[in-house]
Amino acid sequence: MQPGPDRQPRAGGREREHPWDSEESCRVLSQQGSGEGGGVVYCICEGGLYTIRVRARAGCGPLMPGDRLTLPTEDGESEEIATILGGARYRDMPAGAQAVITDVVHDLIRDLPDKFLAFYNRAGNLSRKFHAFQLLPGIGPSKALQMVEGRGRLGWDTFEDVDESCNIDSAQLLTDRLVEELKDPQMTPSLLDHVVRIPDA
Repeated sequence: MQPGPDRQPRAGGREREHPWDSEESCRVLSQQGSGEGGGVVYCICEGGLYTIRVRARAGCGPLMPGDRLTLPTEDGESEEIATILGGARYRDMPAGAQAVITDVVHDLIRDLPDKFLAFYNRAGNLSRKFHAFQLLPGIGPSKALQMVEGRGRLGWDTFEDVDESCNIDSAQLLTDRLVEELKDPQMTPSLLDHVVRIPDA
């Protein structure tokens, strides 16, 4: 039997119930309540950028956008999170979470450069006339070609190298595209699916 849309194979043949089950940490988007009584916290997972709702532990105190939280696992607990309540679609998130998601994703990309810089170093043609760089806002065919030439065979070591070579804000362009996809999961091709949410080699 094939896994359903919410069930994905796990190492050892077991299935995981939700795509965020293998996530270890997340960043806060917004908190409902003061934190003294727990409350619901909207977060974005660091690995796959899944947006989720969690129940905070009573007494966790106020949580600020961008705060990093450890997610509970089958074998362990989290100091701040009592349980994961489920996924959270962008359109169903509170206005406060929607307002900060771009900044939180941008900071996350900057904090985890190896994972996200891989897009710039590995991106290739999606068709004979369309390069993956053209998925980024404002990047047309000639700019994409310039970026490929600037990348060369060795690639870039930092986002700053990309910016200097291509005269762009590489982390911000990637952030803008990924947040667009979080807002509209029907966007294709999807960098979330083809770059961010792929298993580590």
